[in-house]
Amino acid sequence: MCGIAGAVNIPFVKDQLNIISHRGPDSSGFHEVDFENSKLYLGHTRLSILDTSSAGAQPMFSLCNRWLISFNGEIYNHIELRKLLNIDFTSSSDTQTLVELISIYGVEDTCKKLNGMFSFCAVDLENGELYLVRDNFGIKPIYYYSYREQFAFSSEVKFLTRELKIKPEVSRSGIEEFFSIRFVASPNTLLSNIKRVKPGSIIKYDINKGVLVDEKQFISLKENKFEGSIEDAVSQYQVKLQTAVKRQLLSDVPVGMLLSGGVDSALVAAMAADSGHKLPCYSVGFGDGFAECELSNARHTAAVLGLDFNEVLVSPDDLLDSFINIAKTIEEPLGTTSILPMWSLVHAAKKDVSVVLTGQGTDEPWGGYNKYQVEIVRNFFKNSGFWQAIKFCSPSFMYKNESFRRAIYSLAANDVGSQVIHASSLFSESDRYKLCGTTNSGNLNETLAFWCNWAKQGKLTQAELMMQVDSRMSLADDLLLYADKLSMHVSLETRVPMLDVDLVEFVESLPLNYKVKFKNGKLVHKLMAEKYLPSSIVHRKKLGFHVPFSTWSKSIWKGFIEDHLLSENLPHFNYINRSAVLDIWTRHQSGNEDLGKQIFSLLMFSLWSQEYDAK
Repeated sequence: MCGIAGAVNIPFVKDQLNIISHRGPDSSGFHEVDFENSKLYLGHTRLSILDTSSAGAQPMFSLCNRWLISFNGEIYNHIELRKLLNIDFTSSSDTQTLVELISIYGVEDTCKKLNGMFSFCAVDLENGELYLVRDNFGIKPIYYYSYREQFAFSSEVKFLTRELKIKPEVSRSGIEEFFSIRFVASPNTLLSNIKRVKPGSIIKYDINKGVLVDEKQFISLKENKFEGSIEDAVSQYQVKLQTAVKRQLLSDVPVGMLLSGGVDSALVAAMAADSGHKLPCYSVGFGDGFAECELSNARHTAAVLGLDFNEVLVSPDDLLDSFINIAKTIEEPLGTTSILPMWSLVHAAKKDVSVVLTGQGTDEPWGGYNKYQVEIVRNFFKNSGFWQAIKFCSPSFMYKNESFRRAIYSLAANDVGSQVIHASSLFSESDRYKLCGTTNSGNLNETLAFWCNWAKQGKLTQAELMMQVDSRMSLADDLLLYADKLSMHVSLETRVPMLDVDLVEFVESLPLNYKVKFKNGKLVHKLMAEKYLPSSIVHRKKLGFHVPFSTWSKSIWKGFIEDHLLSENLPHFNYINRSAVLDIWTRHQSGNEDLGKQIFSLLMFSLWSQEYDAK
């Protein structure tokens, strides 16, 4: 895992890579390349995981010297892919496998062969073409800037804005999108002049002409559908996940496990142990006095599996002291409170290991969230007019329950795009209008249309379509985004076996009723988990890695929030209405409504605006 950065016609020097050195503290590399009318600057900071010798140093040339690459990530099937190449390798690193594959097959065909997590820049020195690539599920983000004859990219926004002095331009449409779904989906960000490559995409830039040529997807849905019994599905899923876990245990440095109290990370830990790797486990919590705390459940799981258990106990003061640094580290506001404990967790794990496995990425393909299970109800009442009547006839007090509001508004929507927005929106339409002066969702409808059209290559139900979209959009630009930023801040590589490409391809081939039923999700996943774990672990109530933010925001964190959210001269009031923020705050403090998630999102937006506001 590494940091990558580069620019065309925006000069920088190797020392400027220090701003992303936390992503790769072991070494750094830098190359300058002159073209006919332009100059390329390409950099890399390295976190050595596979082949820790200097033979894996980057940027790396292909043996034919036509291709130059700066690569961030892991290619889990690179050893198998080497069999396609009849060459004498000089390194055991997956970087050399990748650059040599590109030299033979080209960028697009190579990407279709990869199973891993990655973002990279590949430069065709002969034709003057630069390619940016982000992996199938967007596990590793990459940002870029393009204006006239200038082009730049990096693993993190701060390199572009601080080192290359690209002036941030706050996007109104990005703000509207953030308050619609609590993040901004690729290719957009909250900065109109800085984009994020979409998952499974290739950006092509012509260096000599100074133009962004095109963007294309290298991923596609497989048409083959599973036709076996549910017992067959369980057996085949077991083999697929065993293979994925074994692949992702490959490392030349120590590996650990981020263990929650749920079934997903427990299953990964159990399968790793079954393959002979008893990984040390790291879990975070606030103490048994909090309903959100998962420590006792995680401790029990580790004991059942016979694993070393490392408990990370954090206090409200610990989190508050880190709050501003956390907001700066993730670089984009996100409305997910689990960001906060994740900060403490990765810091603790890094003391012992350089790689961790996680259980992340299970709920979207397997239908683990209520919003997918709610969609099953639509099969019984397919006429949206029925749900619209329920929406308008329900007493107003019922809409103070966020889950009820999201479910009814989603069911009353006529199209998948609207269903996704309503199912994900923290803020009511009324609050969004008061905050932003509109209920528009920025460019979100365009992004949703793109992913819906992509997913419609297969014949899918509404629930399946939502799951497909979330697996490529919401997961990538929310949960996986903060996992990357926070873990790489401490030079820790986080791996997600549940998003193994072959594994997800199999899961998505299964019939919907093998995955989701009303009030029940991840069906085959849990049936298979019972082969490794007691039923009490498999069927534990999902806690969701949350923080008691609502409670603390009314007490010990109240002063901090008022200072950073409500003070009159704060820059976020250049973009949203202060009276609307005060109204949400007052309603929350009254105790009549729990608006903790909304307050958290507003606070993260405020902290972000203090970093990037250009007014």
